[in-house]
Amino acid sequence: MDQIRALQLRIEREQRARRAAEKIAEEKTRELFQINQALRVLTEDLQRRVDERTEELRGARDVALAASAAKSDFVANLSHELRTPLNAIIGYGEMLREDLHALDLEDLAHDSARILSAGNFLLVLINDLLDLEKIEAGQLATHLEEVEVAPILWSVVEIIRPDLEANNNTLELAIDPLASELVTDPTRLRQILHNLLSNATKFTRDGKIRVEIGPEHQGLRRTMAFAIRDSGVGMTPEQLGRVFQRFVQAESTTAQRYGGTGLGLALTRSLCQLLGGDITAISRPGQGSTFRFWLPWEIAGQ
Repeated sequence: MDQIRALQLRIEREQRARRAAEKIAEEKTRELFQINQALRVLTEDLQRRVDERTEELRGARDVALAASAAKSDFVANLSHELRTPLNAIIGYGEMLREDLHALDLEDLAHDSARILSAGNFLLVLINDLLDLEKIEAGQLATHLEEVEVAPILWSVVEIIRPDLEANNNTLELAIDPLASELVTDPTRLRQILHNLLSNATKFTRDGKIRVEIGPEHQGLRRTMAFAIRDSGVGMTPEQLGRVFQRFVQAESTTAQRYGGTGLGLALTRSLCQLLGGDITAISRPGQGSTFRFWLPWEIAGQ
């Protein structure tokens, strides 16, 4: 009997333990169910918020794209509307200057030259802005052909010569005999050289500007390298870090002191990259700046 009783007590303990375990399991199962329900609600709410936010961002993106397209259209139309009267002003200004020279009215001819200079400067700014917009939209076409480098450089030098003389700067040219021709867009190359040389002239007083052109290798790639060095005001590392940004100049007082809009170097970098090359700059305050750019060198038949 004692063994039977002991067995019964053991069975009862095991039954109580099983019931307790089942109760705990049931409670845990209920808790897990409640947690899962709460997680499902949270997940659904989070997904709803993500969908709403995604839709908001999509709408904001569409608005931004539309605004960008509208801005590009506005800039293109405005540039066209501005260039039309400017071309007339420049054309009649040239005729007036020639007539004044013919009449030996040099004082008035000098005034007409200033009108022409201002008109041409404004036209350059408008063209730069329009070209930047075209590059951003992927609409600026290039026309590659085999060109002679020296004549392009000399044509730019003649344009900036009055500014060189006004700032009492000397210009040195060092062109490697091997760097005579390359395949590129002559208009864009002229634009790059003009931006860099006019920039060097603007920030240099009673100093020297040196242009170096020669062959260079980028890895296994044969390129032509251009360096424009000046002994001008130079830049700090912070200023140098933002010099290729659009509408940004070295410091807030630059536009007041030297003029300009901050478009030239941004456009220059975009043009270099558009032609398959790139540009870099090094500078120190009070020790001048050096801008180096390179373009692919692909001479026809070689």
